[in-house]
Amino acid sequence: MSWNILVIGICVLLLLFSAWKEYQRENKTHMLLRVIAVVVAVSALACIILPLMYKTNQTVADNHRGILLTDGFSTDSLKKYPDVPVFTASAAMKKEYPKAILLQTLSLIKTGYPQLTQIQVLGYGLDEDGLKRLNMPVLFNRPAKPAGLSSVSWNGDLKAGESLKVQGKFNNPDGKTYTILLKGLNVTLDSITQKTNGDFELHTIPKTTGNVVYNLIVTDGKDTIENNALPLHIEAVKPVRVLILSSSPDFENRFLKNWLSANGYTVYTRTAISKDKFSTEAVNAKQIPLTNLGTGTLQNFDVVVSDASALQALLVPEALALKQQVTQSGLGLIVRADSAAKTTSWFQSSFPLVKTSGQTQNAAALQISGQTAATEKLKIDPVGIVYKQGTQVLVSDGQSKALVSSTLSGAGKLVFSALGNTYNWMLGGDENDYTAYWSLLINKAARKAAVQKSLSLITDIPQTNHETTLQVLSASAPDSVKLNDLQPAFAQNAEIPFLWQAKFWPGRSGWQKVANGDAKMNDVYVYGENDWKNIKNLHKIFVTNSYANKNLLNYTHVQQKEQAITQPVPKIWFFLLFLTACSFLWAEAKFWAV
Repeated sequence: MSWNILVIGICVLLLLFSAWKEYQRENKTHMLLRVIAVVVAVSALACIILPLMYKTNQTVADNHRGILLTDGFSTDSLKKYPDVPVFTASAAMKKEYPKAILLQTLSLIKTGYPQLTQIQVLGYGLDEDGLKRLNMPVLFNRPAKPAGLSSVSWNGDLKAGESLKVQGKFNNPDGKTYTILLKGLNVTLDSITQKTNGDFELHTIPKTTGNVVYNLIVTDGKDTIENNALPLHIEAVKPVRVLILSSSPDFENRFLKNWLSANGYTVYTRTAISKDKFSTEAVNAKQIPLTNLGTGTLQNFDVVVSDASALQALLVPEALALKQQVTQSGLGLIVRADSAAKTTSWFQSSFPLVKTSGQTQNAAALQISGQTAATEKLKIDPVGIVYKQGTQVLVSDGQSKALVSSTLSGAGKLVFSALGNTYNWMLGGDENDYTAYWSLLINKAARKAAVQKSLSLITDIPQTNHETTLQVLSASAPDSVKLNDLQPAFAQNAEIPFLWQAKFWPGRSGWQKVANGDAKMNDVYVYGENDWKNIKNLHKIFVTNSYANKNLLNYTHVQQKEQAITQPVPKIWFFLLFLTACSFLWAEAKFWAV
């Protein structure tokens, strides 16, 4: 016997018994009302006990959900979603969770399972390409950032002899001890221990030229956490041609000439020995006439190094030819301040000097641009360069007083130095600081070769089987540019006419051969799927979270439908009827009975 029949039977018997008792009463006043009250009370009691329901239509969210597994998902998290279809586009994740449906492409979810209206993404999420193919509303619980490299940058295009600098940020939420290694040709070139969140920097000077691949490795004790490719293009340097002009023989120019010649530079010197008489010398090159510095002669050099007195002593045609070569042809000029320096001269107008009265030479450690550590102490004069807009400070002392600055002068560059005794570094055996100082000044000032076309990949981390964007800067259509012997279809930017872009999907990782007819262009590198996984996962977290938030409003507007639902009848109304009927029966028996 079911519960409902039992309740109804008992209530019917209770109703008959209560009605019979009312009928048996001698006082027949209000008998009809008393019987009605008994019927209402017993019926209300039955309705309170019985599960009464009713059906209605209601607008509800169409919440047909699927689960998509991505890198970093936890198998335990799937216990929250029983009887929900699970998908993945990775064969490795299919092995880890065999119940998942393996898809060739994410677009198959929308076309093959039209009943699904949203996807719950587990793990680190998808990149822009994956979200574009999925094209569905997404639910995403942003996971914690994984331990490892969170950002990295390095100067991948180098000249032979230049220092490679690898800088980045490391995420270490658990406080473990990690080691970051920079390796080249299986040799550890630099390393650092990372125990907390923070920045790191590694550096080395590559010994080879051409296309090479170093590795940035993260280890946790004996285990390798990350092993990322670090592609470099190291170009053999064509010797820089330097002309040294001196108003008189001195140690600064003698040491500079020796250092330049020892490092493979082409060096010419012209030193005044009396009025209109010069001593000339050529090192690592054939001698050429230097008596008259006309335009034809100055075209043979990339940099001119001179003291201010030697420049002031130039003949008018020589001075005009030098200024023309700097401003129109890109010749670099490095000027050393001396007693003949004048702020009104064209080469010093951007570098006014300021002297500190009552002070003599003092020893100070200098900060060279691009160097993390300060130099050994050097005696400097109580003079500095006043900063002017458009200049760049290259060397300063501990009080941030500028000692060397540079600026553009037409097509060329001017470098002005208040230091005249850097040879003391060499006398003290400190060749590293001397090399860093003069390498910076010469590289900053040297005449730059004109570049007709340059090709680059503007995708952050180009990898196999992913859309990658090629970019070429060219005044004309780059019809001669080929990538792996194929000619990309470049389209001109509507707003920037010298910018051309093309899309391609690399089928293999490694160096991609770039050709540009007879002209030379650097090859480009495409990473493998396992390179920079931690940084890619952080990027996936960001773009997936942004995508989910942007699509939330669209989902709430369109994913709704009418649905028939069953609702329980509120018991409060039956309780009030029962209470009213019982109250009437009690009052009638107490106050109106005779």
